[in-house]
Amino acid sequence: MKRGLMWVSAGPCFVLAVVSAWWTVGALAGNGLWPPDEVTLSEAVATRNNAEAVRLIEKGANPNLPGYVRDGLLTNGYAVTVKPIEAAVGAQRADSLRMLLDNGASIDQEELTVLRCLERARHDSGVSELLAAQSTRAVDCTGVRSPLERVR
Repeated sequence: MKRGLMWVSAGPCFVLAVVSAWWTVGALAGNGLWPPDEVTLSEAVATRNNAEAVRLIEKGANPNLPGYVRDGLLTNGYAVTVKPIEAAVGAQRADSLRMLLDNGASIDQEELTVLRCLERARHDSGVSELLAAQSTRAVDCTGVRSPLERVR
């Protein structure tokens, strides 16, 4: 009787240990319980997944190259191809913007104007502060095309 009770109580522990070992071996081989995200760096930023964005940069993704972002993440009704830094501003993510700047994203004066105008349309104080720190010059958004506009 005591032996049967021991197996009943130890059984779930044994099953958990086997499943944990399977997951650990799979994760080390790159085949964990969940498949890795199949997203671009821009889409990782747009979905507020900084951990995936950093992983992609560490694997060689260029934080200055545009990437595809599915419909519904930054826009409604169409997908866009934007730079990761544009995705961060469009998603109103100061933390993502800071992470990109810390990991090699660069902003020239033309891009800074575009980003500051995009931020004005999205209104995020954290993003605004980070962009203002890049240049104190006044920005004129007349004729500036948002990277989130639909290209026809």
